[in-house]
Amino acid sequence: MKRKGGRKHRTGYIFQHGKTWWLQYRIDGTTHKRNLKTTDRDEAETKQKEFMRTYMAVDLVSAHALAEAKLRSVEQKTQADNEAAIPSLAVADAWTAYEKAKNRPDSSERTLQGYETTWRKFAKWLTKTHPDIIALREINADIAGGYAQQLIDDQLTASTFNQYIGFLRLVWRCLADHIRGADNPWMKITKRSVKKQQQAHRRRNITTEQFENLLASAGSADLHDLIFTLAMTGQRLIDGIMLRWDCVDFKRKVITLYPCKTARYGKQVCIPLFPDLADLLQKRRDMVAGEYAFPDLIAEHQHDQSIITKRIQQVFEKIGLTPKENRPGIKRAVAVYGAHSLRHYFATEAVSAGIPAEIVKRITGHTSDAMLEGYEHIDAAMIGGLAAKLSNNKPLATLPAPAKMVPADKVNALAQQLNAQSWSKIKKELISMTMKTKEDNQQKKLPPANVGQDRVQSNPVEGGGSKKDRAVLSETSRRAPGEPKLNLTP
Repeated sequence: MKRKGGRKHRTGYIFQHGKTWWLQYRIDGTTHKRNLKTTDRDEAETKQKEFMRTYMAVDLVSAHALAEAKLRSVEQKTQADNEAAIPSLAVADAWTAYEKAKNRPDSSERTLQGYETTWRKFAKWLTKTHPDIIALREINADIAGGYAQQLIDDQLTASTFNQYIGFLRLVWRCLADHIRGADNPWMKITKRSVKKQQQAHRRRNITTEQFENLLASAGSADLHDLIFTLAMTGQRLIDGIMLRWDCVDFKRKVITLYPCKTARYGKQVCIPLFPDLADLLQKRRDMVAGEYAFPDLIAEHQHDQSIITKRIQQVFEKIGLTPKENRPGIKRAVAVYGAHSLRHYFATEAVSAGIPAEIVKRITGHTSDAMLEGYEHIDAAMIGGLAAKLSNNKPLATLPAPAKMVPADKVNALAQQLNAQSWSKIKKELISMTMKTKEDNQQKKLPPANVGQDRVQSNPVEGGGSKKDRAVLSETSRRAPGEPKLNLTP
């Protein structure tokens, strides 16, 4: 059989026998021939493609299946070789691996200590309930769900539950290359709502009378001065204990520091140095040597980090305020009074005195209004007192028309620029804005704006002894440090 003008194709090939074109192809090793019944080459190639299309589709499917099978085989062999060379990370080695992980967050030492405690608790539960589990990759969604249920059964608060689950998610994410598991089993655990819990667990506010009782019952000069400092600055306990003299600018009447909780982010807070606090700290500066305001308390804290907290709780107990209470559905007692109550007290007094929320946030270090709201305790007595001041026992119909306000957006913008260097400039701008608003109100025969000159000048940043700088404090708040009273109302 003579071939004329034959052309090979990977789907078979055509050849000419006499004047007629034929198709030859192979299926499963068997050669087949087919008469295309045409003498035209182009028509023969068209018939070849039509005829072989079905066989080509079958071949492609088979080829893809074969390729996928080979790929799976290679992947399985590679995985087996990797596991033989580097076994999947063991549960016992997980914490050390997390500490050394290059992709983990740059957490503070205190946060890492908390993480380690959280991990040890999980590892202990795993050993008790699943002693056969050796590697992290063996922990699946069912095991993760079992641990989540155990946390709920232990009556952890919603926020603590979320912290545990969030940390375990983080571990799996950072160690994914070492775990070599299919997915992160903790991502299937739904976090719990903390909104209701936050309302139920808020620390209770203290009154001015209770604050004075705390000072009277402190029992030592160091503890008395620390309590007063916390209430006058709104800072956390650790920041009050570690207060350095180089953070206190007596001349410019401001304290600038980096709170321990956010120090690694370089976040600085500026705190007005109110006259009573300035007097108290000046006396300590004259008597206490060294770079810290409370060196003895620092020594106690370094020996036992909980000792100062416990001492302040004992003071609350002395005045009849129980520091902790048992709440339904929560295993551990909830703290309702303590050192942090003084931070709440400052925020409440500052807001009720009319200090703009943006300024209060810059002092306390809060990043949002929602966070600040958790520290404000505007109660019925406070609202009633405000109503009495407004009406002055007159019928409501006789109240004056609302006054023009200093634009809140401008106050907020200035607050964002507030720092140790800009106090003086911002103070002048606020006074200028307030005076203009006051003049506008007087021209319209309206009462002065509620953000008045005296209130703006309540930030004692310059001219320490001037009447303007001391307008924020009433006469009762200008007592001697031995019997101070926090009063930010002008």
